[in-house]
Amino acid sequence: MKRDIKSFIAAAIVFLLIVTLAACGSKNDEGSGQPTVRVGSKDFTENLLVGELYALALEDAGYEVERVFNIAGSVIHTSLINKEIDLYPEYTGTGLLTILKKPLMTDPEEVYNTVKKAYEEQFKVTWLDYSKANDGAGLVVRTAVSKELGITTISDLQKDRKSVV
Repeated sequence: MKRDIKSFIAAAIVFLLIVTLAACGSKNDEGSGQPTVRVGSKDFTENLLVGELYALALEDAGYEVERVFNIAGSVIHTSLINKEIDLYPEYTGTGLLTILKKPLMTDPEEVYNTVKKAYEEQFKVTWLDYSKANDGAGLVVRTAVSKELGITTISDLQKDRKSVV
């Protein structure tokens, strides 16, 4: 777990360094010539935390950062396209299925390459290297319930829905 967090933070910092080099954003009010980067986030905890990591890394690299957090998931892409924000953390699966309306793919590399290419073509938006963090979901079941119902995998839940409900 500790190693996964370190890998995630390292990947986020690499991502931010690339964003920093891109120097997107508007000029800050102080006239220093250093761009102000508007970091957006969706309105849920994980996205808020990752958005804050990006903002802190950019600030540490000397950029002015404007935080534009708690944007509804249904409009954040539009906020990026309308240049209300300069970047935000996004899942490749969300880009593929929700924004691009493409069919489900299960190979992470294929999904990334498809999304990267389509966003560039359709929106003139660049997907940078993705974080190696895994957002896989799991299910926790008390041992007694697992034994009683014979549930040892998520697939077991699909066998007989009545026994679980």
